[in-house]
Amino acid sequence: VQTITGFGDAGAALVACPKIDKIIFTGSPAVGKLVMAGASKHLKPVILELGGKDPMVFCEDVKLKDILPWAMRGCFQNCGQNCCGVERLFVYEGIYDAFIQAILPKIKSLRQGIPLKCCGSSGDVDCGAMVMEGQIDIIQQLIDDAVSKGATLHCGGKRNMNLAPGQFYEPTLISGITSDMRIAKEEVFGPVMCVVQVPENDDDECIRLVNDCEFGLGSSVYS
Repeated sequence: VQTITGFGDAGAALVACPKIDKIIFTGSPAVGKLVMAGASKHLKPVILELGGKDPMVFCEDVKLKDILPWAMRGCFQNCGQNCCGVERLFVYEGIYDAFIQAILPKIKSLRQGIPLKCCGSSGDVDCGAMVMEGQIDIIQQLIDDAVSKGATLHCGGKRNMNLAPGQFYEPTLISGITSDMRIAKEEVFGPVMCVVQVPENDDDECIRLVNDCEFGLGSSVYS
């Protein structure tokens, strides 16, 4: 096994190299197109995993205490930096308010910091940092856009200045997400729980809302 580190230039060199027989790439759709175009010059096989906007659905008959851990893990594992992490939570109207009330204190209690015993940290944390500094700006733009269009920000929603200059974004809960908000369509890839209400516990409307996004990858339904 050989490891080559670097950024875009290193990846471009691997794609262009005729001695590399196959490329497996995980990243954005825009860069995925570049990888595919570069590999086509050598008819090189390509596997692309280009992110997701995974939905998790909670029907009105679920037991809240049983589904809360799944929501927390789905949204905050690896500080939300999972391609198949949960990006959209669809909660039926019958349990919507109770869900928000139950999940909010759990999110507020998440411990954030350096996940290693170094730099004064005990390592006993739940959420670490963002891998890329630029991702914080992307997340902030999505949050600000949603709030400007009527979403409710319950906690978080900003860089963790207590851990500055580290790349930490506070665990966030935002609800009232609608399809006109960027955060409903674009990958967040951070510690953000986005909650969409399914009106009147309507299964057909839930299916429509879930499919109102060009991303795929994973999904789950709890009932």
